[in-house]
Amino acid sequence: MRRFRLLFVIFALALLAPLVFLVHRALRSAALERELGHRTVGERVFDEMERGLSRVLEGEEAQPADDYGVAAPAAAWPFVVGRFEVDPDGGVRAAPMSGANERMAGADEVERLAGAFWRVGQPTASAPLAAAPQLPGTTIDLGAGARLGAQARDEMAARQDVSAYGALRSLNKAAEERVARQRQQGDASDTGPLSKPGAPPDAATGTGAEREMLDSARAAVERPAMSGRMIDARHLMLYRTVVRGREAYRQGALLDVQRLGDWLGLQGLGSDGLAAYASVSFATPFDTPPAPADGAAFVYQHRFAEPFDDLSARLALRPLPGVGGVTYVYALAALLLATGVLGLAALYRMVSVVVGFAERRSNFVAAVSHELKTPLTAIRMYGEMLRDGMVSSEAKRAEYYRHITVESERLSRLINNVLEFSRLEQGRREVALVSGPLAPVVREVAELLRPHVEEQGFELRLEVAAELPAVRFERDALMQVLWNLVDNAVKYARDASPRRILLRGWHDGGGVHVAVRDHGPGVPPRHLGKIFEPFYRGERELTRRSKGSGLGLALVRGLVERMGARVTGRNLPDGGFEVEITFRPAPA
Repeated sequence: MRRFRLLFVIFALALLAPLVFLVHRALRSAALERELGHRTVGERVFDEMERGLSRVLEGEEAQPADDYGVAAPAAAWPFVVGRFEVDPDGGVRAAPMSGANERMAGADEVERLAGAFWRVGQPTASAPLAAAPQLPGTTIDLGAGARLGAQARDEMAARQDVSAYGALRSLNKAAEERVARQRQQGDASDTGPLSKPGAPPDAATGTGAEREMLDSARAAVERPAMSGRMIDARHLMLYRTVVRGREAYRQGALLDVQRLGDWLGLQGLGSDGLAAYASVSFATPFDTPPAPADGAAFVYQHRFAEPFDDLSARLALRPLPGVGGVTYVYALAALLLATGVLGLAALYRMVSVVVGFAERRSNFVAAVSHELKTPLTAIRMYGEMLRDGMVSSEAKRAEYYRHITVESERLSRLINNVLEFSRLEQGRREVALVSGPLAPVVREVAELLRPHVEEQGFELRLEVAAELPAVRFERDALMQVLWNLVDNAVKYARDASPRRILLRGWHDGGGVHVAVRDHGPGVPPRHLGKIFEPFYRGERELTRRSKGSGLGLALVRGLVERMGARVTGRNLPDGGFEVEITFRPAPA
């Protein structure tokens, strides 16, 4: 049995190890897919914001140079405060957007802010240093360190180039396209020749390459790239340099950052329900990044590409339904593990019962062989001595005859037990139940067993009530049951003190009871539930000290149940072990 347990543990570990590994990988893959899915959503939200900023930038760059500093039409964007132009002498002309409400700055305020920036050459208010540098046009995950381990983050980074997330991420090109266009315009304006006052270049002259350079230079002068800068906690300035003749003019627009953030939030989140799970907040160098929203499991921070790189956005996402399928993976993993554990437990139970039963059968064969050999050896020895005339004393011959008789009875009882148990196992043991009192049968058994008990050095005490209600039982079966119980008590209580066996009978509201009690060591608690099983012995077969085949109590239970009664065994508080049989009173 010990080998079987060891082999089963090895088998269970070999089976459960890949199962646990598979479940672990499934859960981690689900977590990674969930992470990648939410990050994809975050990337697309920020990409929509970048596209919105690209449209704003294209609209401002498309404004003719002559429109700056004069009365402007109604605002195309709700966040544009006004436009301005700074001449080479430092004079500022401002034109607030018509339709601007009281929250917007007026012409004087636009002139003051623009003039202060260009005269001083720095923002109108000091900006604190950024806590963590981030490249423009990039998105970082602020929660990945807490949600995933280092190995999982490395796996996620490796998947970005080969998974669907990598393909989706490659579509987020708004920031890259705008930066590339800005650099192209900047290169053209830096390298192209400037026209002299009163002498515009003649496109009809020169080589093809020269004409292309002149066209590029003209486009750069007409629509140069814009730069951006936060000038205070509320305003972002877009500006460009326009050359007229040999003089440079600064032109630009003033944007209200709060209104710009509100507008970008609508562009990014849209109206398809994402806003119910997400919140967007914006930060500039003049304020600290906002804290994540309550209940947000995924937080991403994006720094916008040039010329809006002074502005960053933080997206807080609550878990989106249907992204990652972690709930189903957890449920399936739990079901798989539970099925595996229950299957192994059932397999162990079935195999252990078979192996244990086979082991007990093997021990039974060894025990019966020993029990048969012992009386046969004694009978043969005494018989040969008597046959050969080796015993001259009449007293000795009488003693040997008595030993032969006792061993023969012992042998008969053993054979009868085996045959009786065999009939019980095969269902061929029929009982002829009769209704009557138990007291006479109990007293008869006591008288028959007393010589045997006293020969073993025990006292047999009988305590039976004078009147016991009639019950249904079979006399032979009851006598065999009591004989086995008393013999069992003698075998296992050899070292008891006092050496006394109590046979008693009584009745109460629960029925009629017959019990056999000894004062031995009792039964260890771990064996109490198995003592009535066939071939079961609490002692190891090779080291046991008591005789027996392991069939006595199994036969007792089989016969008692055939008579419709119940048998139980228990250790007594003051020492000893008692087996009790309960009969139901016979119907009147």
